[in-house]
Amino acid sequence: MSASNHSIYPKPPKALDKLTFKNILKFIGPGAIIASVTIGSGELVWASRSGAIFGTALMWAFLAAGIFKGLQVYSSTRYITLTGVHPISAWNRTPWLKWWFPVFLIAIPTIFNMPILFSGISETIGFYTIRLLGISSEMGTIGPWDSFELYGNASATVILLLCFLLSVSTGLKVLEKISIAVLATLIGCLLISAILLQPNVLEIIKGLVPGMVPEFEPWVNEKYGDTIASRTKWAEMALYLTAVGGGTYDYLGYVGLIRDKKWGLAGRREASKMELEDTIASNSEQLRNAKKWLRAPMMDTTSSFFFVTLVTLLFVVMGASVLHPVHEIPSGNDLLHKQEGFLSVVHPYLTLIYRFGVFFAFIGTLYGAFEIYRHSVLEVVRAVKPKSIAEGKTTMWRRLTNVYCVGFALLLIWLPQYISGNIVDRMVLGAVIGGALTCGLWCYAMLIIDKVHLPKALRMGNWLKIGVVLAGTVLTYLGMLSLIDYFN
Repeated sequence: MSASNHSIYPKPPKALDKLTFKNILKFIGPGAIIASVTIGSGELVWASRSGAIFGTALMWAFLAAGIFKGLQVYSSTRYITLTGVHPISAWNRTPWLKWWFPVFLIAIPTIFNMPILFSGISETIGFYTIRLLGISSEMGTIGPWDSFELYGNASATVILLLCFLLSVSTGLKVLEKISIAVLATLIGCLLISAILLQPNVLEIIKGLVPGMVPEFEPWVNEKYGDTIASRTKWAEMALYLTAVGGGTYDYLGYVGLIRDKKWGLAGRREASKMELEDTIASNSEQLRNAKKWLRAPMMDTTSSFFFVTLVTLLFVVMGASVLHPVHEIPSGNDLLHKQEGFLSVVHPYLTLIYRFGVFFAFIGTLYGAFEIYRHSVLEVVRAVKPKSIAEGKTTMWRRLTNVYCVGFALLLIWLPQYISGNIVDRMVLGAVIGGALTCGLWCYAMLIIDKVHLPKALRMGNWLKIGVVLAGTVLTYLGMLSLIDYFN
């Protein structure tokens, strides 16, 4: 049989021949969406909060989370690039993993968390908005809500619905460009501010060295005893693990977005292990093509997580430099206001840049989340009931996802806080499960399908395997500690 009959990998574009900066920019796609989703609640809130509470002591945890989650995601994007099969579908075709792992440990927690995240993000920016409008938090009650909560809920509803309409409309190129420009300006100003504040470089270096999770300082117990200090350091740490790159609820959709890029076999066709073995055995050029295609997801994932991790560490430093010394922590429904000091310490007018940056960051977060989560649901359905996707019903599933996410998010927003809890309380469980525990188990599952469904020549190299094992071990361990602590 001729070699051409064994060709399944298309010829890679010439831009993949050399890993130049210009070529890397051409392959930043799904990673850019993940970055836009994360740079919002992740860096602005949780990284800043970590610096405010622990100073620079936990910088190593953010750095490790960025590296480990980058390895988790790359092991997944390389798999769909090589096989055309999403990992969740591969898990559901593997005897040891079928149903119990992809459905009960990954899909159900993912779908459960979606409206929680939408409500939490919407309320974070909603309550920040009414503070900017000068509405006091001591204005009595209206029905089951206090006035401040009622106005915050109304603001969160408007923002959520606006972002939903933007996500289903067209012509968002201008909005995306404005968001990038404003965010770039915000980050540039923060870098200048960080330099002018002259943080203790030695303390930053010490904070990047792995160590123990410190206990809350006495002032945290005294000032925030009913909120932050009512949980242990492990529950707090769980929130931070989601600050870098999100969690499994993001990664299902992120990997699914590779189909739209048509890297390798992704979005083109699916190939079995036997077919891949026959192809690379009879046509050596196909093996070279396959490995060259892997540069695309590698560049996308590496650049995305590098940028997100770097920005995260910057916000930790700013929180440690500005908020920690004055004993101020973003908490309760006030998760964004205190960070205005990051720029106002340089010049009061720079506060306006922070405010514009916050709005565009959170609009980008919500807009990107709609896109990511629609893909997450599609991949779950494709794994469990593939005919539903094959028959061209993707539009129906996208609409159902929108209705589910928006509907239950609005329900959580409007439930009085004595029932649903405040923003942080609501997001802790999702963070514990999706941000650490299932991320770790995901890594182990990737090692299994790599061995079961890929020929030896296409499996992960030894260094990548070691990295994925380490990522799985650390994330699972921290997730278990956080989960046990949460229920205790």
